[in-house]
Amino acid sequence: MSCSKHDVEDKYVFEFGGKQYECIGENRDFDISQFKFAIQDKQWMTIKNRITNQLMWGPNIREVN
Repeated sequence: MSCSKHDVEDKYVFEFGGKQYECIGENRDFDISQFKFAIQDKQWMTIKNRITNQLMWGPNIREVN
């Protein structure tokens, strides 16, 4: 699910694989810190799995572009 740029809160956005995602769940402060840490630590498989699972099972993130 994509959304328009005016709906996006930039401080909750991260980029992976050429796409941008926004954390939208109740714990989005925690979620964005976890994604940013995993990116910094180069945990590519972890990030890929979290994106896949959160898009499939929970409304915790959304693709923004």
